[in-house]
Amino acid sequence: MTDDTPPIKRILSGLPGDELYTLEQPEPGKDYLDLMEQRRWAFWNSKPDDEKSHYQGYDVTPELLKNSLARQVHAELAAIHAPNLSLQVCPWQEAKLWYARQMNEEGRHFRLVRDHLLELGGTWDDDYAPDFAEWNQLFSLFMNLDNHFFLDKRKEVIARAAVLNFGIEGWDHLYVQPLFLEKIRDVDPTLFEIYDEVIMPDETIHYQIGQFILGEYATTTELQRVGVEYLDRQLIAHHRVNAAFKRYHEEKDEAAGAGAGQDHADAGH
Repeated sequence: MTDDTPPIKRILSGLPGDELYTLEQPEPGKDYLDLMEQRRWAFWNSKPDDEKSHYQGYDVTPELLKNSLARQVHAELAAIHAPNLSLQVCPWQEAKLWYARQMNEEGRHFRLVRDHLLELGGTWDDDYAPDFAEWNQLFSLFMNLDNHFFLDKRKEVIARAAVLNFGIEGWDHLYVQPLFLEKIRDVDPTLFEIYDEVIMPDETIHYQIGQFILGEYATTTELQRVGVEYLDRQLIAHHRVNAAFKRYHEEKDEAAGAGAGQDHADAGH
């Protein structure tokens, strides 16, 4: 007699929480969250500082700020759609109420950042798409779950919460956005105020939504395995984005320098 059960595929290994892939009994909610947090910190602490956040390793210039804001406007609009995907299939009424709140707050962020971008002389419309492959791959993960679909909708909600709320927004809350505030405090006081007074407090709530959903509803070994799998997918994709930003900004600087050189040459004729 053969065992036809497919082997468990670990996305990452050698980190706290590896046992979540092969549990025989589910962890209590608090213990599960503790392991997920330990796993996240162990992963990021293994990376260089300039790969922990895309707000490290470069200076903020006005043009670079507008480029970043256009990408952030796109991100805020996507962040309205992503909770709606969970809301549509979520079997838990209290979680639905939290997702409804998040969608409203992401809409507010979209309007605030878009309007400020336009005030700075930047542009954004429905034709905008980020020119950054790794960024787009991360967004494909939290919108489409790497093209995975679930018959059990509980798994879909857990996967989405692990990627976006607990994973991306959790790391933004814990590490990324405090660095961003340091960057923009003197460069753009208005944007600093928007993030400090509105966006960052809201993002804290969105991270807590992820903690609530994973701690309250990932109550079986299979749901806990899905949670850690999609946290791992998020960690890998998020790190790829951060690690690629140095190259991305160097390419932007080179393009800006080439453009300035061409303008100077044209003026000489």
